[in-house]
Amino acid sequence: MDQSIIRALTGSRDHPVLGLVRVYRAEAADLRDACTDTARLARWFGTVTGDPAKVGDTFEATLSDDPNDRATGRVLRCADDEVAVTWSWQGEPTSQISARFRPVEDGHTELTLRHELEEPAHAAGYGGGWEQTLQALARALGVADPDAPADDVIESTAAATWRTITRAPLELEHPLDADAQRVWAALATEEGLRTWWWVHWDDVTIDADVRPGGSYRIAAPGVGIVLDGRYLGVVPPDDRQAGRLSMTWRWSDADGTSVDEAVEIGVLPESAGTLLTVRHSGPWSDDAPAEDYRQGWSFVLQGLTAAV
Repeated sequence: MDQSIIRALTGSRDHPVLGLVRVYRAEAADLRDACTDTARLARWFGTVTGDPAKVGDTFEATLSDDPNDRATGRVLRCADDEVAVTWSWQGEPTSQISARFRPVEDGHTELTLRHELEEPAHAAGYGGGWEQTLQALARALGVADPDAPADDVIESTAAATWRTITRAPLELEHPLDADAQRVWAALATEEGLRTWWWVHWDDVTIDADVRPGGSYRIAAPGVGIVLDGRYLGVVPPDDRQAGRLSMTWRWSDADGTSVDEAVEIGVLPESAGTLLTVRHSGPWSDDAPAEDYRQGWSFVLQGLTAAV
């Protein structure tokens, strides 16, 4: 339970968002402290100078013995359950990193790390680097598997997986003759989902806690399908921005259970209605899974069209 990572690629082609979810055998307050206290950060992350204790504070992080291996940042959010900072390594375009802490059972805490990138070419490299870094955090907490691979193996193996995930996500667009708020209500509420998702089956159950960190579960027991995951980002549409709903995605049926899949749905207001975008990613070595999902999404979105 402490060792596995759930990977999630969301965002867009030009601005990918890396998501990594890992459970640690630690209380939430202790895990947050390990990720924010500069003395503890020095044991596993790097030397952090400045006093990044509140929103607006700036810092500098030296990540290795190389004096050029340095990043700067500023605190954006600083809550008990989430911290977020800007990040610029060696002068690269500024990105954003957030860490959310969610207590789970028996003194364990789920860490969800998200890195909103400005340079898509860096996605696989950052993915591998973050997985090695999360292993270093496990060692600092005293909960690392003593038989885990060496750090360089973890990093290179993870980077290869992230290259596969970023290779060719499914992307599709679906115009709707309904305003964005109506579409959002159908997508981002439990009641709304029940009006259109898999309505061709009469035994479907839907549970959805639509908030960052909330979970969802959609089950069709008659055909043996369960779809579940956790919401990573929930941004309603308004006059200034499109809506965004991102989530991990785990499909289970008689053939098995998917891994490291994620979905981002965009809700873009237009003069004639709403443009819905779907981006579905996974560790697919060929195009067959994406094409299967394209057919599935096209079918299920017909139900959304009818509902709104």
